[in-house]
Amino acid sequence: MISNDRFIIRGDIMAALGDVYRLAGLRTDDAAWRLLRTDHAPVILGLLGRHFTHGARPLPAPELFALLDADLEELRDNGWDLPQTGRGYCAAWVRDGFLLRRSSSTAREEFLEPTEGTLAALDFAGALQAPIRAVTESRLTTLASQLSALARDSDPSAQSRLARLQVERAALDRQIAAVESGDFPVLGGERALERGREILALASEVPSDFARVQSAFDELNRSLRARILDDESDRGDTLGDVFRGVDLIADSEAGRSFSAFYDTILDPARAAQIDDAITAVLDRPFAAEFTGEQHRRLRGLLTDMEVAAGEVHAVMTSLSRSLRHFVQSRAYEEHRRIQQLIRSTQQQARTVATVRRPFDVLDLELVRVGMAIESVSALRLHDPADDRVTDEVVVHPAGHADLESLRQLIRESEIDFDELTGNIAATLTQRGQASIADVLVEHPATQGLASIVGLLVLAGRHGHRVDGTERIGWTSQAGLTRSVVIHRHQFDPTAPELQP
Repeated sequence: MISNDRFIIRGDIMAALGDVYRLAGLRTDDAAWRLLRTDHAPVILGLLGRHFTHGARPLPAPELFALLDADLEELRDNGWDLPQTGRGYCAAWVRDGFLLRRSSSTAREEFLEPTEGTLAALDFAGALQAPIRAVTESRLTTLASQLSALARDSDPSAQSRLARLQVERAALDRQIAAVESGDFPVLGGERALERGREILALASEVPSDFARVQSAFDELNRSLRARILDDESDRGDTLGDVFRGVDLIADSEAGRSFSAFYDTILDPARAAQIDDAITAVLDRPFAAEFTGEQHRRLRGLLTDMEVAAGEVHAVMTSLSRSLRHFVQSRAYEEHRRIQQLIRSTQQQARTVATVRRPFDVLDLELVRVGMAIESVSALRLHDPADDRVTDEVVVHPAGHADLESLRQLIRESEIDFDELTGNIAATLTQRGQASIADVLVEHPATQGLASIVGLLVLAGRHGHRVDGTERIGWTSQAGLTRSVVIHRHQFDPTAPELQP
């Protein structure tokens, strides 16, 4: 008995030792852990969390550089020692694995986005700032619902499945009878608000999930290419599958899981169902307790997931197409040959290392020759006469600038968004809610059709489409009255840009 106890204790010690070594490796290799250990972790998390909120969509590199430069200037004014520019810090964060650099097939500029580790660190910091203080009913309901669905969907017995469905049907019949009699509970108040916040908490984890999927696709792509290069036969397992048209990335575990999500989110019926549910929830009285940020996140939940899923799907498709071209163009043969030469050189270097040291003087003279080879036809001679001014210089006297005239010229060529934003804010202050037609009733279109276009643009930015249509009118430059029927849009009274 003592001997068995010793074996158990020894096994526990070895297991603990293994955990310690694994965690020590994570402390060095995991980007999230390394980020949290840096001296500037608050700066990195604060700035990246500000510019990659929730959806974590990639930003063009020049745009992110400009945003960070403005933030860094403000931090320096408050005593922070941050000597580099936004570009410099982004380059360092890419090297450290905190940012991921991607190219775009439709634009020349690069895009930057947080890595999986950075999103994990942001989630960790967010949980520290707003911890869940208690076990909520909504979380327990979600767990119970998922467990029930798993037990039902994995049950191989038709008899028990039928019994479960009959129980569910009986429960539905009781609910239908209660609704028909008017005796049914309505969830509201703090419990409804709690469930809404739980939904937003679950939605905030989606960007990290997408980042993990992209990381899995990248790792799988590298692994498949390495297997193709290491397989010396012309029709190895991996190489043969690609030649036969098998999409190994889409058929992987991560690919199948993401494809199921992508098909679900793009299903028109399911998308309409989710959109209707979001609209219904936001129309409930308890939704007034949501903050402006929570309201906007819930309103854009479906759109954010569709956009993010589309970006991940584009990455998966691009990697699959690139791998297929890598094989079908037989480019892998050149890479395989280069790999063989490198390994042969390394083997010879190990052999030479036994008899020669790296700093030994060799009886060999190397002549390095370098030259620039250019075509004569590419040369262009400079003609000084091209810079000579032959036209008579006309001197125009300085005139007097009229500020009102300049403002009128600008209004004739540009939409006055400041005026339109002020009109919307004034209408919201007066009425509480406003559509485009409501704004035009209080403030007619001073720029004609341009004002209508500007209101539609602002409705897309700071509002949402609702059921129904409305007729709006304006006066053209020729003095004719025009009108058109448009889809009804409701402006968001909580939008910061529409505050008086």
